[in-house]
Amino acid sequence: MPGIIAALRLQRNGRKVTVEMVGAESFSLSLPLADGLHPGQTLEESAIEELTGRERLETVYRRCLSLIARRPRSRTELQRYLRARKTEDEAAQEVMRRLAERGLLDDRDFALQWVENRQAFRPRSRRALQAELRRLGVAEPDAQDALASVRENDAALTAARKKAARLYSSARGTPKPRQTFENKMTAFLASRGFDFDLARETARTVWQDAADPARHEGEA
Repeated sequence: MPGIIAALRLQRNGRKVTVEMVGAESFSLSLPLADGLHPGQTLEESAIEELTGRERLETVYRRCLSLIARRPRSRTELQRYLRARKTEDEAAQEVMRRLAERGLLDDRDFALQWVENRQAFRPRSRRALQAELRRLGVAEPDAQDALASVRENDAALTAARKKAARLYSSARGTPKPRQTFENKMTAFLASRGFDFDLARETARTVWQDAADPARHEGEA
């Protein structure tokens, strides 16, 4: 049944309006959707359903934008998110279409950024990165393009040097035995996906750097 708008009240967050109704349940709308409404206006049930449906769509869309703002997302990640929120198929397709129009659904670009970020802050092997991209739903050609820049030896060395200071000294500040250091470093690198031989070789190299800082500085 139709309802009559009794009042439009701006919410405290300043981004939404509460539409108070007579003869129908009150509801909230974002400011753009509330534009054009006024007290005394009659809204048919179909009009209310359309407005509230558009509001739900806008809410999901803004949440997707918020996710992407924290870090880039793959197409599959966003699809999983929409399914988890039980978004209707038509609404999910519309959200994905709008994101694509803004250039926010590019798996090739996503994969490049993912690999670049990983190698800068948490370096790991090509194999480990490939597995991560596969879990994120990135197609193999896009993953391979992103992985082409990965240099296994350099990645292992970077990862080891980031970890070395914590492994080199004991809680008392004295150096750990070489074998203990190398074993722990090898295990750490293996956990990042590097094969055993490379992990062991890198552990030995970094031990020498830690034991003789001047050596590493001279190489740099």
